[in-house]
This record gives sequence, C-alpha cells and structure tokens, in this order.
Amino acid sequence: MPTSASDDAFAEVKAKVDLVKIVQEHLRLTRRNKDFVGLCPFHEEDTPSFTVHPQTQTWYCFGCQRHGDVFTFVELIEKTDKRGALQTLAERAGVELKKLSPEQKERSDSRKRLLTMLKLSAQFYEYVLWSSPAGEPGRRLLESRMVSEETARRFQLGYAPAGRGFAEYLRAKKKSLQDAQEAGLMRRDGTDFFAERLVIPIRDERSQPLAFTARTVRADEQRKYINSPETPAYIKGRVIFGLDLARDDITRKGHAVLMEGQFDVITAHHHGVTNAVASSGTALTDDQVRLLKRFTDELLLVFDADRAGRAAAFKAIELASAHQMRTRVATVTPPAKDPDEFLRAAGAQAAERWDELATAAPSGWEFWIKDALTGLNPGNPNQLELAASRAREVLEKIPDPAVRETYRERAAGWIGVQPHLLTAQAASPSPRSGGRVGEAANGKAGLAARLAGKKLTVGRYLLQLLAVRPVAFERVRTMVTPDELDEGDRGIYVRMLETYERGGVSGLETELAGYPAEEQDLIRRAWAAPPPSVDDEVAVELAERVRLDHMKGLHSGIIRELSEAESGKDSERVARLEAKARELARAINDLERRS
Repeated sequence: MPTSASDDAFAEVKAKVDLVKIVQEHLRLTRRNKDFVGLCPFHEEDTPSFTVHPQTQTWYCFGCQRHGDVFTFVELIEKTDKRGALQTLAERAGVELKKLSPEQKERSDSRKRLLTMLKLSAQFYEYVLWSSPAGEPGRRLLESRMVSEETARRFQLGYAPAGRGFAEYLRAKKKSLQDAQEAGLMRRDGTDFFAERLVIPIRDERSQPLAFTARTVRADEQRKYINSPETPAYIKGRVIFGLDLARDDITRKGHAVLMEGQFDVITAHHHGVTNAVASSGTALTDDQVRLLKRFTDELLLVFDADRAGRAAAFKAIELASAHQMRTRVATVTPPAKDPDEFLRAAGAQAAERWDELATAAPSGWEFWIKDALTGLNPGNPNQLELAASRAREVLEKIPDPAVRETYRERAAGWIGVQPHLLTAQAASPSPRSGGRVGEAANGKAGLAARLAGKKLTVGRYLLQLLAVRPVAFERVRTMVTPDELDEGDRGIYVRMLETYERGGVSGLETELAGYPAEEQDLIRRAWAAPPPSVDDEVAVELAERVRLDHMKGLHSGIIRELSEAESGKDSERVARLEAKARELARAINDLERRS
C-alpha cells in the first residue's frame, strides 16, 4: 500500500470512475432531466432529496445538506477516510497509486497473499463445520452455547479438524504452504495450528478475514483459546470484531455495544443485540476508538464483572472521552460473569432483560466515580477524606471542563460535601487529633483554632462543619433549635438550613452570594480550611454539645433565680424553681450519659 497519495492520483481515479454507478450500488436512483434523484442514505426521509449531477460528478442532499464528489460519497458510505476511499476507488478503476520501492512492493504483495490465504482458510473451516463429519465436535459446541446455524454462518464460524487436512486442501488447490505458515495457519510439520478447535474469523469492517481466534473442543486442553499472531495483514489493536455485521445497526441505533470477548458478541447478535462488537481480546486502543467513531459518538460498555473487566471499562471511558465519545457502562448481574452467560441464562426473556440492563446503565464517569467510592462511608471520619480524594482522582481525568464541573457537583452530592472540596486545589482536611470534639475544638488545625481572631465555639464548629458537609443537616436539624445556639450563630444557621432544604448539598454554593458579608466570610473560610473532623458522627456530637451547653446555661440561670427567691423568702417561687432545676438536672445527666 502506498505511503502517500498525490493530487494526480486523485485526479486519475476520479476520471476513471462514474459517480452515478458508484451511488447506484447503494441506493435506487431515478433520472430527473439531466440529474438523478433518490432517497438519501445518510438520513431518514420519505421524499427523495438526494441529487447526483453526472456532468459535474458531484452530489448534494437538500435534506441534510451533505454534499461532495465520489471520494466524499465513498468516505461516508463506507465509513472510511480519504485514503481508504482513494484505495477503494483506485482498485476498482485499476489505477496504480504510486510506484513502490522494492521493500514496499514486497510488503504489499505479502499482505495480498496473506489476505487471499486467510479468505481461503475461512471458507475451508466453514465447509468442514457444516458439510463434513469431522465438523461434528464444532457443531456440538455451538449447540451447547445455544448459537444457531444462522448466527454461526453470519460470523463465518468454522472448524479445524485434526491432522493435516488443511495442508492437503492447499496442495489440491496448488496454493503455497509457506503463505499458510506466514499467516499463522499451519505449523512447520504441516499440522493445522487450530486443530480440533472451533474457529472464529476476525474480519475487518469490509468482512475480509484478517486472523482467527479458536476455541478448543477438548476437555483436557488447558488452553481454551488460541489466537493468530500479528502479521502484515493483521494488527489486533486496529481491528474491531463484529464491526462488519454491526456497522449499520450501530449507525441506526446511535451507539455501539462494546464487549470483551468474541463469544459475547456472537451470543449478543443471536439474541438481537446486533450493534455489539468486541475489542478482540485486547485493551481498547486509540486506533479502535477512531474506527468506532466513524459510526457513532456513543459506546455502551459491557465488560466482564470482575476486577479486570472494571479496569478495562475505566480505560475505555478515558480513551473514548479523549476522542469526544460518550460512554455508558452496563453491569451484568450475578451469577452471570459476562454478557454471554447473562443472555443465555435469560433465554426467551433475553431481549427484555437486555433492554433493562442497557436502560439502567449509568454514564461512564458516574460509574467510575461511584466504583471508586464503593465500600467507603463518608459519614465515617476516617473515610470521608479518602472518599473525596478518590473522587478527585477520577474527576481530574475528565478532559472537558464543563463535563468535569457537572460530575464534580454530582460527586459532591453522593459524598455529601461542597463541590469546592473536590477540586484539585482544595485543601485537604488537617490531620485529626484523634480525640473527642472538645480536643478537636481546642486544637491548632485549620479553623479549629480561630475564626476571624475569635475563639472557636462548639456552635461555630457546627456551622463550619455544615458549610463543608450540608448533608449533615439530615442528622442535626431535629436535634438542635436555633434558640439553643449562641445569638450570633442563630441567623446563619437558619439561613443555611433553609438553603439546604431548597437546594440540597449544592444549594449553599448557589445562594451564597445573597448571604450577609460576615456569613459569606465564615462559609468561605470553612471551605478553604475545613475543621479537623467533618463527618456525620461529629455533627451529631456537636449538636448534642450545643444542646447540653444550652441546658446548662438554663440551669445556671434557674439557680441564680432560686437564690434571689430564697433571699426574698418567696416560698412558692422557690418550690417552682427547685422543681424546674431538678427536672433540668436530670435531663442534663441523661444527655451526658448518652454522650
């Protein structure tokens, strides 16, 4: 294949092909005066708006406004690039694109020989599977996997018999055994490399066999699958398995279903998931993403439900995002470990179960962030910062700033903190003292030591915590009334609570500009330097301390009143105050005991 294509090559090819004939291979055209019209192949329509102009060898669609020449048409209809369109049309027109160097010509000739050999071998294996007694083990395997003959033939599945049957076939056809060895089909002793295995062709998007994956039919064979080596005809990181069969449905449905294994895809197509493809047993590559992007901007990832499967999904999410492709992740439910098992177990309900699985699939970034938070309890002081740290790590992988901010807000809601704390620049909470609230409040970390030059009170600590973790309102709003706070803290507490009830965890960030300047300053300081411990249990303890301090203050006031009443010899008032003091003392003791 040439390394470059000149303007002369484009001009020569264009002069030797007829746009009308090329287009007529893909849609029905009707002559209208000097032009031809038909239904546009690039969008759905009922009235023909696609027009071909023979005199200028150009085309135009009045519906979708696409237009161009014969190269543009082939690029779009074949989902290829300009170079691919030139090569396709040059082969059709019999144009040699460029004189090749001896080394380039040898590589080109070698690739053509290998492609011819691979196509011949696929035909041989398919014949053995369906038309020879030697193919019986392969047929039994397909029956056990619930794959119909119709589906198997669509994928051109075959069977490689034991012995030297393929070598004998090649000799009868007077074909080169050396080419078969170079294609990875035959060992040096003439035995079939895939002997006693069900053979699965790996084809390009134009259905040309490039390589094979083969599954053993023997129970005593340790290697369940073996694969063709890479050759001048096959680089596994550039091929998507099943794309030749799925390409039209990918375009029609608006997304591709990307799986890990070939049998996952075969089973998926058997059950009607006809936009399913696989990355051919390799981690997704840039070349494969670019190939898929010709057909869609969205991938539904359905990988195995194990650690390796999740890791593959994470890489695919990041790689697809770098190419401006959206992702969603569907997780198969136990006991199934992969899409193949999931669909076969569903049986007659496979289509319905699949729709439920796909509909419930979260976006790729949501899946990744929530997976990173699995097993963590943000309400636990030892796990809150770890949860925030893990979320930040995923968020920083999102290349689009707008998308990143969207998921930052969502992640903040899942964790129960302000979005500010999930930025890369956010200050990490200071090391915890390991003590109780009193010790933390008297410590020297963050704002735990001072706030605008004032000593930090328990109530002010609670306000800071609620500023950083608004979801803690769910635990404390029934435990504390505004009257139990210091007078200077009541207004901001009420304002923050009302904001949370209106806007949830992100409400404070949205409405902060409307707060008085002093309250804004308190909240922003808390965001910049969170208090030592920021979790639900500390919030509950702080609320209890606020209530306890308030009750002790009331008790002290009653004792003062009681002293005055005794001095004035007001026996009725003394009795009343003594009763209130005893009741309040019991409540204080109960609360201290619970704390």
